[in-house]
This record gives sequence, C-alpha cells and structure tokens, in this order.
Amino acid sequence: MEMIGWAGTALVIVAYLPQIQHLLVEKCAWGISVLTWVIWLIASTLLLLYCLLRRDFMFMIVQTINIIAILTTIIAVRRSNRICPVHRGLSQVGAVNE
Repeated sequence: MEMIGWAGTALVIVAYLPQIQHLLVEKCAWGISVLTWVIWLIASTLLLLYCLLRRDFMFMIVQTINIIAILTTIIAVRRSNRICPVHRGLSQVGAVNE
C-alpha cells in the first residue's frame, strides 16, 4: 500500500513540471487563473494541517510538494510578461472565431 502512495506522490511532482517549465522558460501565463491556484494553495495548506494533526508522513510530503509547486506557479505567473508563439496563435484563432 505504501508503494501506491509514493507512486501517487511521484505523479504529483510530474504533473506540475510541464506547467512550471512553460512558465519559467516561455514566461507565458496565457489562460492561467491565479484565483484557482490561490484556492488550491489554501486547500493544500488546510490538508497539510490535517496531515500534521494525524501525523501522516506520506501525505505531509505530498501536501508540502503541492504547496511548493503552487507557490512556484503563482510566482512564475506574476513574473510572466508575454504570450508564447503557440498560445499567441490560439488566441488569434479564438479572436477570429468570435
């Protein structure tokens, strides 16, 4: 059972990487809702508190990783100042279709 939990933890890490990489490399935050990420940050903080109270080590690690990744995403979004070529093309197609 513990291996399943650690596999899930690894997937949490892997899931954040494409978003964070795109934000840091391309400096493109097109379509990202900061409010959604702030809500996820609050939820992860509450879940971390719950894990601490229950002394659940594995989920403490998961929530700590979540909080670090969410904060990294929010900071990167705030520092993003352009739209990458891929998203620029998508935004222009959307504008034409409206």
